[in-house]
Amino acid sequence: MQATKILQALKDDNNLRTLQDIQHDGIYIIKDNKRLLNLSSNDYLGIATDRELREEFFDTIDKESLLLGSTSSRSLSGNYRIFTQLEDYIAAQFSNKSCLLFNSGYHLNISCMQALSEFSNVLFVVDKFVHASIIDGLRLGGKRFMRYTHNDMQSLASILEKTHNQYESIIIVSEGLFSMDGDLAQLDSLCAFKQQYSNVMLYLDEAHSVGVFGENGLGLASLGYENSIDFLVYTFGKAIGSFGACMICSPHLKDFFINKARGFIYSTAIAPINVAWNLFVFQKLKSMQNRRKHLLNLSELLRKECAKYNISLMGEAQILSLIAHTNENALLLADKLSHKGFFAPAIKTPSVPPNTARLRISLTSNMQEEMMIEIVSALNANRI
Repeated sequence: MQATKILQALKDDNNLRTLQDIQHDGIYIIKDNKRLLNLSSNDYLGIATDRELREEFFDTIDKESLLLGSTSSRSLSGNYRIFTQLEDYIAAQFSNKSCLLFNSGYHLNISCMQALSEFSNVLFVVDKFVHASIIDGLRLGGKRFMRYTHNDMQSLASILEKTHNQYESIIIVSEGLFSMDGDLAQLDSLCAFKQQYSNVMLYLDEAHSVGVFGENGLGLASLGYENSIDFLVYTFGKAIGSFGACMICSPHLKDFFINKARGFIYSTAIAPINVAWNLFVFQKLKSMQNRRKHLLNLSELLRKECAKYNISLMGEAQILSLIAHTNENALLLADKLSHKGFFAPAIKTPSVPPNTARLRISLTSNMQEEMMIEIVSALNANRI
């Protein structure tokens, strides 16, 4: 069978994905009867594992929001009050913006990219390392798109200079904090391009930066860029400790997505209880500045300690990567770290470009400084 041949080829390339039998215990996982510090979690603020926060939530939730299923799409009978309450709360954090909830970040990006492809004479210019859901949506939309070299503003400038007179609209697409290299988008430059070209719009996916950045945890856009960003994406499955996503945009663009985003139209809405949890967490983000500060301090410490041993880590915040190049090397290093008490699965193609297989270390605010020292010790002892 063709499927068998494809799976065998993946196995031969050390690139076959499997589901692991693991249990969770706070910041640790239990795998093969071993307790390992979980370095693959996106629970950046420790919200998903915060029992006290969870108990407070259940003490305050109303009965209507306790429902475990919505039973319908929102355009039919699935539009519970709690959905509007969350959308209104998030929108109120910005000026002249509306908010629309989606079932996941993947649903959102694939749906909104396809919907925006209905614009006439539009060009999408996307960072080469944007999430797969964005590329999938563009391919479904069938409109032309171009990629600029990752975080290279000269590459982007060159494309804009050559194309800005050819299109009615140009939509630049970037992540805020990139999910694999862990570097930050150059928002000053991106916003400057919008000022330079009247037909440029900005689409920013803050999946890994919402909750972590900003005085109120509202991400990089809240640091003075919100008025320049036309399409602002939050996802809830990482620092927010839940699941779902939202698009923050102008009111008329919200109406556009309600009518054209197929993942919104044709999906049963997520359970009201999850929406209520999302609202509860967003209302708490303002009080979590100490968690954000501690998280970024852990990142700085880990990078400094690695530098002492000439261990090169990529990343500027809580996502850090150690390049192992080949899939085989990445798997070998992951196995060695497992024996030292750390769970850091190998990241391989197509998640990252060929010859850049790596260990991706995700830090969370409920880790401690001594753990960073232990990570460095394990990395230094198990060089490949």
